Amino acid sequence: MAHRSLAEFVAFLRQAEIVPRPEGEDWNAMIARISVTGTIAAIDEETFFYFLEVLPPKFQQRSLFAFAEGAESLRVFWRMGDAHFCRALTWDETQEFCRLARIAAPW
Repeated sequence: MAHRSLAEFVAFLRQAEIVPRPEGEDWNAMIARISVTGTIAAIDEETFFYFLEVLPPKFQQRSLFAFAEGAESLRVFWRMGDAHFCRALTWDETQEFCRLARIAAPW
């Protein structure tokens, strides 16, 4: 499904099921949880800023940014009020995001 704008596509991405952050979740479990496509992972502020600062974002606009370590699908992070979220994109979603954001795909 082709979207007309990045804002429309991001709104679509934000409609998925939100998976809450488990109490006492360790780093490996969190990485596994935020790597599942098709859902939104609730994350803490520390995780949000870790991914924002560890490498330059592939895209950033206000409280939303896209992260990829290399030739991998994007993870999109955003903040709404005091809540922080992450959605791992499929390769097709990554290509759509990059097209609409007018950025190079991470390959």
